[in-house]
Amino acid sequence: MAIGRISGSVLKSNLTRNGVDLAFETSLLYLDVTNSRVGIGTSEPSTTLHVVGNTTITGNLYLSGSFSPDTISVNNLYSTDSTAIQINDGVNISGALSSSGIKYPTSDGTNGQFIKTDGAGNLTFGTVSTNSISQLNSNVTVTDAGTGSITIVADGATVATFDTATGVDASTSTKSLRLPNGATGDRPTGAAGMVRYNSTTDTIEGYTTAGGWAQLGATSAAAQDTSNTSVNAYTAISTTQVTADSFLTGAFDSAWYLAVSKDEINTEMSTAKYSLVQNKTSAYVSTSSLTSSGTNKQIAIDADVSGGNVRLRATGTSVVNSVSFYRIGLGDNTTAATSGNASTIINATVTSSSSNIDTWSKLSYRGAKYFISAKNSTTGEYSNMECMITHYNNTPYIQVYNNVNTGNNDLLTLDASISGNNVQLTASANQPNCRVILYRILLSDAETAAAGTNTNVIGATTVSSSDTTVDSFLTSSYTGCHYVVVAVNSTEGAASIQEVTVVSDGADAYVTTGPIVSSKSSDQLQFSASLSGTTATLKASSTSGSSTTINAYRVQLYRPSAGASTADTVLVSTTQTISGQKTFTAPIALTVGSDPSTVANTAHIYAKSAASSAEVYVRDEAGNVTKISPHNEQGEWEYYSRNTKTGKTVRINMEEMIRDIEKITGKNYIKTTN
Repeated sequence: MAIGRISGSVLKSNLTRNGVDLAFETSLLYLDVTNSRVGIGTSEPSTTLHVVGNTTITGNLYLSGSFSPDTISVNNLYSTDSTAIQINDGVNISGALSSSGIKYPTSDGTNGQFIKTDGAGNLTFGTVSTNSISQLNSNVTVTDAGTGSITIVADGATVATFDTATGVDASTSTKSLRLPNGATGDRPTGAAGMVRYNSTTDTIEGYTTAGGWAQLGATSAAAQDTSNTSVNAYTAISTTQVTADSFLTGAFDSAWYLAVSKDEINTEMSTAKYSLVQNKTSAYVSTSSLTSSGTNKQIAIDADVSGGNVRLRATGTSVVNSVSFYRIGLGDNTTAATSGNASTIINATVTSSSSNIDTWSKLSYRGAKYFISAKNSTTGEYSNMECMITHYNNTPYIQVYNNVNTGNNDLLTLDASISGNNVQLTASANQPNCRVILYRILLSDAETAAAGTNTNVIGATTVSSSDTTVDSFLTSSYTGCHYVVVAVNSTEGAASIQEVTVVSDGADAYVTTGPIVSSKSSDQLQFSASLSGTTATLKASSTSGSSTTINAYRVQLYRPSAGASTADTVLVSTTQTISGQKTFTAPIALTVGSDPSTVANTAHIYAKSAASSAEVYVRDEAGNVTKISPHNEQGEWEYYSRNTKTGKTVRINMEEMIRDIEKITGKNYIKTTN
């Protein structure tokens, strides 16, 4: 039923439809009484309220259930309870979008950008950096979540690949891997597996729990180094004690340092050998093999144990010293090994009975030098010592020296014997059940010259009673060498072995010998050293006459200038403040200048020209100037002073004044000598 117009009073009875629909202008408003629906703009409402066309609502619209408009324009859209608002189709929003205080961008970013927050509720588009990854105040982790690898490519070439199979694989590159670079003093706290380049020693070094920092590789095929040897250096050793080297107490029981040191202030060089032994709580050290270019001892050596580390402690006699050293370490972690002429030998147990601890062929070798470390686990005592053995005509000759003990007694008694064609080093333990480790250098009568990074073998050289060159080295490469030398003369029937040390300060070369083991009652060899240009030469002459054959093993060390601190050096062209008492052994020359400017709390002594003659003046802080070389242009004695307060300059001819006084008094005050 359609009603075109309702006018006058609307009665309740007229609006009671009793199941009959009511339409206003067909579809303007339609009441579907049968289905309890209202249609606006439609005569067929499909829901309780069905609106066709745009709808404007002023005020709030509260919805319970679903709401499916084609387009909705609202100033605020929110839920009055905890139920989420769900929108199933796409949403087009004009203007800014803010959700829970988060403000979204109002325009699109560029291709490949990402949305990022500033931490204050503002979202913007950002760009992924292709040349850097950074994260403030926290770690950055690059993760491959799958089973593949991470590859770094630069300039179109693979630099390195990271995966679980290899770790880091850079084998596809033909270039190099550059290590962290720093001086000895820049070393980090050591952790097993660390590798770095040491700019002080010019070596690649690594850190192990057993050996601490030690050189890696970098030796030639002829190298004589074994795994328990290393090269290191320490600079800037002042009159305050420092740790020149250290290692864990579990690494070595004994260590020997073949050293070359330098007094940076007085430019003096010295060789030395430091013999150290420790018992896990204390350390003991002795010094020997000193060869010096001057009179200074340079470095005083001590040793201690601190924080589980054995420390070689050094104190300079001048304010700046430096040292380079070749270290030989022996301990429980040492393994048996041979490299060229050098070997490490292990004897698990030596009892109180004499037993053989090393054997070598007398037909093949002339002599042996030993560094020996002994440990007695029962008493907790440790001992180290050195010995040398040579032989001739089935007779061995031995000398034991440089014993250093943690207890009151030597742990071993050493001897030598010959059994068949073998030379034997025997030992008996003064305390039963000692563990003995040896580092041995063997030399024959016919060595072939071989060069290594830290050690050389000096091939057979025949010398006579005249000085003959045995070895030479460039001081630009090495500043000191430690030698073990063997000699034999079959005509006289004599043989010997000895230590020789040579050092050069760049102006000359210096040599010392000893200890010496000889089959003769006197020394078989005499040594001398000289320097020509940058070549240091070691020469020998034989008391056995001609046809004496020499072979040698050399440990070479370079101790360049480490650069004394400017605080300890007098500069020649830079303003500098110098403190402390200074003694000059020659006259001080002052160059002619002009009157200096006033400096607070300072007076000046200087030279300036007076009548074309350099004279010495004193200027006080107030600017008053007095000449203290009292002669005028006529060569007469005069007093000269300029006073800045009065503005007066006073010049008194002292000779004239005193002669006038002499005339008055009749006395003679001026005594002259020609």
